[in-house]
Amino acid sequence: MFKGLFNEKIELIIKGVKCKSYSKTHGQCVKLLAVCLAIVTLASCGEKTGNSMFQAVKNAADAYRSYLSEVRKEENLPTERLIEKINDWQSLRDSVSACIAKDTANCIHANYESEIRGLHDSLRIEFTRLALEKSRTFADVLLIKEKTSQYRQDTELAQAVTDAEPFFRSLDSVAPCHGNAKQTVSIYQSFLANTLKSGIDSKDKMLAFIQEEDRMFRSFLSHLPELADADLSAITNETEKCCLSVFQSAEGGKISYRDALVYTARRTNRRIILNVLACRNDINQGNVKTEAQARAYVWMLLQPYVALDGFSVAILSDMERATLHAVADRTPQMISNLNKIIGTDNDQWQVLPGVLIKIMLTSI
Repeated sequence: MFKGLFNEKIELIIKGVKCKSYSKTHGQCVKLLAVCLAIVTLASCGEKTGNSMFQAVKNAADAYRSYLSEVRKEENLPTERLIEKINDWQSLRDSVSACIAKDTANCIHANYESEIRGLHDSLRIEFTRLALEKSRTFADVLLIKEKTSQYRQDTELAQAVTDAEPFFRSLDSVAPCHGNAKQTVSIYQSFLANTLKSGIDSKDKMLAFIQEEDRMFRSFLSHLPELADADLSAITNETEKCCLSVFQSAEGGKISYRDALVYTARRTNRRIILNVLACRNDINQGNVKTEAQARAYVWMLLQPYVALDGFSVAILSDMERATLHAVADRTPQMISNLNKIIGTDNDQWQVLPGVLIKIMLTSI
């Protein structure tokens, strides 16, 4: 299971590396949208059971048609009910897809398959309507990601996450390095360069890299107001190469697929959370003063809702999940405060939760 999932998620994790806090504001807007589209596409590519409740494609088409009629009668669904309906849809979709895949008389049943594709498109439209006809929040985005994740009941993955938890809990005990922003960037770059020279070809080296990189990243975040809009593409590129080294070692059998996937993905989750907490603290403490800073912070605040897919939320610890929901509750007010610094009363961000949910649904 982990080998197939590993190959499926490599691109996602690499994109997570690029979706960092210190990108240029306008360029980051475009990048975040591209990442969002890539993420939701990958999120829909999970493992299929291959089982179907239908014996024939005609039965599958009939069931899909009936379900579409049922969904069209729904309106003004609260988020919890919307989640139930999405899960129902995904289960039915998987069974219908499995029926089509095992059917050997494709020529005979081509018309049914074409109809099923049309019904599926219609269901996406209906679910988009249900998501947008009622006001949604950033907390709703997280909740839908969590409770519709295809990995939420994966016991093998849950065990892997439990096994990794002590290591990630220990990271906070490692003190960040001290120095000004310029010194921190220089130390960060030197660390990445030395890592690339030595390589990451064992689990021990992978853990050592994650631990030290975590320290470097927390050191960087202490200078976030100063560096938020800086061009640090050199660090981004070197970090990407380090992560690729982990993936290559897994392909070569030096690190297990399970460890490479779970530890690297949890590392990315932790960085996203540390980043958004640093944003919250800087905003609360009045450290964001310029328009350029404020624009960068807006996009950093949106990162959890863009960069976390169904797999990412499935491997969150209970504490990480609670932290993200606490930040989600404050996100509207923080964006409003940043808009004041930018000099606009633009409240278009209020539709963003619905748009993010729409993108998720479109990927199904």
